[in-house]
Parts: sequence; structure tokens; C-alpha cells
Amino acid sequence: MITDDPGTPGNGHFEINTAWTGQRTPGSTLVGLPQVDANYGVGDRLQLNYQTSWNLLRDSGGPMESGLSDTQLAVKWRFYDDGLKLSMYPRFTFVNPGSDADRRGLTDSEPSLLVPFEVQRNFGGIWVNCDLGYTFSRDTAQRGWIGGLCVGREIRKGWELDLEVHGSSSDDLDRSEEILNLGTRVDLSPNSTLLLAIGRDLHNSTGLRTSLLTYVGVQVRL
Repeated sequence: MITDDPGTPGNGHFEINTAWTGQRTPGSTLVGLPQVDANYGVGDRLQLNYQTSWNLLRDSGGPMESGLSDTQLAVKWRFYDDGLKLSMYPRFTFVNPGSDADRRGLTDSEPSLLVPFEVQRNFGGIWVNCDLGYTFSRDTAQRGWIGGLCVGREIRKGWELDLEVHGSSSDDLDRSEEILNLGTRVDLSPNSTLLLAIGRDLHNSTGLRTSLLTYVGVQVRL
């Protein structure tokens, strides 16, 4: 899901998500194949994160563009954990040195820093997770707010369903995008989980409306 949670892998443990992602807008399809999201636990409350993907972009009437996306480096710190869980998750995003992916429309051109906070609480088998943050960038078009609400429930042991509404807005809150996502997690083994999600824009005044978002991935824990 887009909304982050305060969870961390645990000291010395890896959590690696490898996925196929898709985003369809009028006249354009963007695919990440694969997307790699690697996490490592430092102590019980810290997580180091690295994320990138190989992107394929097809516009109507034009050739397919492909290349490495931008890189994301992040550190999550769960600073409160007593029933209510609270964390912060600063994330730095930048174009890989020597890459021209930004000129080909595969990624943003300017680096950015997202500083979000996450909150999670369980209510009798239903967990509720929220995040809220702000993106800093030299590019005014990349600056703005993000926020999300995700509700999940374990249907049976090893099978979880999630429903999410996540939004982003311009710096002055005059333009926004709201996304609805439905996801599920199915344990394949004690150390691996199938991750599936599908969604679309509910509203978008920031750009072209996304008609379909897809995520198919596998999480491996080491």
C-alpha cells in the first residue's frame, strides 16, 4: 500500500519486496519491472530502506522508453511503541548519476526530501494506520503534502485484506490527487508473502487522472 506503517524488520533482518507495478493514465502506461524495495533492521526500532525500479513508459503514438527510475534512500525510526505506534520516515529521492531518465519522462528531474510521520493502532483485530508528511524540493511542482488512511484486518491466519485512501496536494493545497486502493497479503511460507493491490484515482486536479494502479509482488524476510 502507499500509506506507510511504523513497522520495522527487527535487528539484523532483511525485508525485500520485489514487484511488478503499473500505472495507466489517458494515452500513457508506466510499468515498473521489477521494482525493488529493500529494508534492513538496525536495532528493534530503526529501518534502512533502498528503492528503485526499471521503468517502461509507453505513450500513445510514440516509441516505448525504458530506463532505471530515480533512487530512494530512507530511514524509519519508530520513536513510540506502547499500544499506539509512532514513527517518522524521511525519504530522499534523486536521479541516478549519469542517467537521462528524467529527460525521457521516466522520473522527476529534481531531488526531493519527503518527511512523513506514521501512526498505527489496533482495535480488536482491525488495525488502522495513518501517515502525513511534506515533500521539500527546489522544483515547486514537486513540493506539497501527502497523507493516507489504511485499514486492515486478518481474515484468517496468513491472509490479510487492506483498504486505503491516500492523497497528495500542491504546496498551497489548491490542487490534489486522491487514490483508492484495495490490497491483500497472503503468506506463502513463514518467510515469504504474496502482495497484491489494485486502485485508481478518485479525484485528480494535479494532472492526468490515473484509471488503474496495480501492484503484484513477493516479500521475502531473511
